[in-house]
Amino acid sequence: MEGDSRRESSKRASGHLEAPACIHVYVWVFMVTFSVSPIFCVLWIHNGMESGNGLESLVIIGLLQAALWMIQRRCSSEDLSFWEGLLVAAASVTTGENLMSLFRACCLLLAVVIVSVLFTVDHDERYVGRHAALRFAKLIIWLHRQRWRSNGQS
Repeated sequence: MEGDSRRESSKRASGHLEAPACIHVYVWVFMVTFSVSPIFCVLWIHNGMESGNGLESLVIIGLLQAALWMIQRRCSSEDLSFWEGLLVAAASVTTGENLMSLFRACCLLLAVVIVSVLFTVDHDERYVGRHAALRFAKLIIWLHRQRWRSNGQS
């Protein structure tokens, strides 16, 4: 019993957020799908893949990865990393049914990433109201509270 309390306090001290494996899977599925989505867009627009389109897709994927890297840097803090925020967001819409939870998580994660882009573009460390990491943390807290309220735990 004493070992359990030590383990819990060390987890809290490390600042690492633990989430069920299914939540990690939802976030990974979203991020992989989102990252390769330019390929699907090019296939859809051009009714197939040609050699020039493949290069175009790779360039867009590279730019998307650079943007995600910048978002991750700006929206992360010592208290909440961008990935942990995505885990909290995904967990806030789970239903107990994997496919429905995955669909809801992907929709919400897309919205969170879009809002995070706006936070990143508008970022200014000198002003609290425009600090991307603080705004991102407030968004994640708000999402968590919405889940809490919907469960009747106000």
